[in-house]
Amino acid sequence: MTSRRLRGFTLAELVIVIVIAAILAAIAIPQFNFRDIDAVWFHEQVRSGVRYAQRTAVAQRRCVFVSVTATQLRLLYGDAACGITAIQVRDLAQDAPVELNAPSGIALSSAPNPFSFNGLGQPSAAATVSVDGKTVTVNAETGYVQ
Repeated sequence: MTSRRLRGFTLAELVIVIVIAAILAAIAIPQFNFRDIDAVWFHEQVRSGVRYAQRTAVAQRRCVFVSVTATQLRLLYGDAACGITAIQVRDLAQDAPVELNAPSGIALSSAPNPFSFNGLGQPSAAATVSVDGKTVTVNAETGYVQ
């Protein structure tokens, strides 16, 4: 009578593989730089926020200001003479003021600060918003946000 060898893994082999995978995961996961991931994500959010300011200015035919602090970007309405006010632009979908708060450790700056879009979507001047070295640029002639 010939004996057939069964194919498969023993319990000991499976445990060893799981232990090795756990050790590799414990070493590899801290290597991910979550701060860089947050910076890239927030840069995209800031770009969207600036574009939203421009679209809101055109849709409502009034000035919308982009105000930047070290930790926050806020959108504010302008008055009839296009002077900044304390009235915040509200996101109608969420019924909340449009303000983007930077994740911890992410620096935010703008030049000029604040800058605005008029009712035609034209910026008050060429502007840049910097998010940890990455910039969102507003073209002075076209208002293009990149």
